[in-house]
Amino acid sequence: MLVSGLIIIVGMYLLFRLIRPNKYKQTSYYQVTGKSYWELDKGGFGEYRAFKKLEDFENEGGRFLFNLNIPKRNGETTEIDLILIHPKGFFVIESKNYNGWIFGNEKNHYWTQTLPKGRGKSNKVRFYSPIRQNSGHIKHLKRLLSERIPMWSVIVFSDECTLKDVSVSRNARYKVVQLHELRPLVAKLIKATDGVVFSAKDIQWIYDELLPFTQGAGS
Repeated sequence: MLVSGLIIIVGMYLLFRLIRPNKYKQTSYYQVTGKSYWELDKGGFGEYRAFKKLEDFENEGGRFLFNLNIPKRNGETTEIDLILIHPKGFFVIESKNYNGWIFGNEKNHYWTQTLPKGRGKSNKVRFYSPIRQNSGHIKHLKRLLSERIPMWSVIVFSDECTLKDVSVSRNARYKVVQLHELRPLVAKLIKATDGVVFSAKDIQWIYDELLPFTQGAGS
């Protein structure tokens, strides 16, 4: 009985490893990035999980792009994690697959991540404000496409962290959420938008303009 039970468990594990990558290869994330499932690092897995929360917006005409290296005026590039172009909105998403406690607000240039070290001690790590970071992404995107294109800035933290003291203006065009809040937020913003912002032709044009800037382009 023990041997047969172990065989069943091993068989299910191997089947899981086989099916999951095969389903992954059918997603837009794989088709755009060209990254295999087993290549995903912590940051890449955070982006993929954010995409999976929003994937069904493809059924409403939405298109996704990932890991875009957008040129800046000084010749450098800025990397955007995820973009959703939907008939009712353009969403620029910055993924933060972090642990620990997160502190920061829209006025701070730097935010803080606090990680426990044990024995009541903690390690504090400063990181550049994701609101300012994504605002920079949008600035360069608009310069590339058009200043008239309205864009939402969305920063999504993993559910493994705690937004301990994070404050953002309610009516701002930038939002800070955790992964489980991502889809409800985007759905709410889409529902609140009157009429169609981007036609199918508009979406295709934007997609074609930005696709060459993805890391998977040409792979």
